[in-house]
Amino acid sequence: LSSKSAQMVDIEGASYRKVIGPARFLHNGTYLLCDTALWNVETKVIEAWGNVSILQDETVLTSDKLTYFIDLDLAEFRGSIVQLTDKDHNTLRTRHLDYNTADSVAVFQKGGAMRDKDGQIIESVKGTYDSKVKLFTFTDNVNMFTDSVFVKTNTLTYDSPKNLATFGYNTNAWKAENMLSANGGWYDREREVFFFRNDVHVMSDSQEGWCDSLFFYRNTSDVEMLGNAQV
Repeated sequence: LSSKSAQMVDIEGASYRKVIGPARFLHNGTYLLCDTALWNVETKVIEAWGNVSILQDETVLTSDKLTYFIDLDLAEFRGSIVQLTDKDHNTLRTRHLDYNTADSVAVFQKGGAMRDKDGQIIESVKGTYDSKVKLFTFTDNVNMFTDSVFVKTNTLTYDSPKNLATFGYNTNAWKAENMLSANGGWYDREREVFFFRNDVHVMSDSQEGWCDSLFFYRNTSDVEMLGNAQV
């Protein structure tokens, strides 16, 4: 769309459009901004460096550099820090992220951490973010940190509009000297309520319990055990 200067150059027999920024591109309703870009006309690939960002609706991605494959609608972000921020000010950071501008889905596979608008942190080895429905999915060694509760699980989804985290199989949680294990559940941050289900086991320094499902109300520190409850 715009740049400070642009010229056709030949590099090793291939034709490029060299763009000096600030430069602005538009594709799939998505803006690509950068300081410098090399656009391979034949392969339809854009290499961008310096203050790189992608803006789509209310999702913003920033990095040191990216490679954009036009025909694949794919932006490959690589850099010391790759950051994604959604409209609710949830911030995901990683070093290796792919973003499909047609599907509005981001994928990371080499470790990432998300800090939500309230300061809660969720990290994992792999994960995705679907910008259309504002849904984060974390897999492989997932850890969630709140101000006093730590949760470790195999999979976790975070629905940003609902402020709801849903846990998968093999979930473990700690609060001070108390520990809980289960095979599923959720955390409603708006109501400050945890729910765990399937083979729930709880332990403290002086008590141990089992039940089918369990509610933990953070505001009052009350616990409600349901189904085959034993203490």
